[in-house]
Amino acid sequence: MKTGDFSQKRTAGDQLPSNAARVFFALWYLFGSLVHVKFGLANNHIYERFGSTSLFAAYRELWTTVVMPHIAFFALLLAAFEMAVGILILSKDRYVKIGLIASVFFNLFLVQLGLGSPEIQWSGRDFLLNRVPNLLFVFLQLPLFWVHFHKSLPMLLRARLR
Repeated sequence: MKTGDFSQKRTAGDQLPSNAARVFFALWYLFGSLVHVKFGLANNHIYERFGSTSLFAAYRELWTTVVMPHIAFFALLLAAFEMAVGILILSKDRYVKIGLIASVFFNLFLVQLGLGSPEIQWSGRDFLLNRVPNLLFVFLQLPLFWVHFHKSLPMLLRARLR
C-alpha cells in the first residue's frame, strides 16, 4: 500500500467484532418486531403488566387509559419501529448512527417503563429486574458510536464472498 493510498485500508467498521455486535443488535430488533406482531395480534393481554412497572404515575395512567385499549395498534407500531431500527443498524454511514441513537433512546425509555415484572418501586429487585437489562443494552451499544460503518452488512458479505 502506497503512502496516501487509503483505498485498501480497513476501517473499524470492516472488522469482525464491530460487525458481530452490529448484527446482534439488529437481529435483536428484527426478531423483536416479529414477536410484537404476533403478540399484538394474538396475545395482546401480555402487555397489561407493563403499565404497572413505570416509575412515573402519569405513564402508568397513560398506559391503562390510552395504550391498552388500543394495544394492537401500539404493538404493530412498536413492531414497525423495531424493524426500522434493525434495518438502520445493518445499513451504512449515518444510517447506522441513526439506528443506534433510536435504539439508545428507546432503551432509556424502557428503563423508566420497566420490563413488566411488578415489584416494589425503587427497590433493588425492581432495579435488577426492570431497569438493569435496558441499561446494559445501552452501555453495550455505546462503543459502536465510535465505529465508522462505511459499508452495509450486505455490502460486506458480498465483498467477503468475492
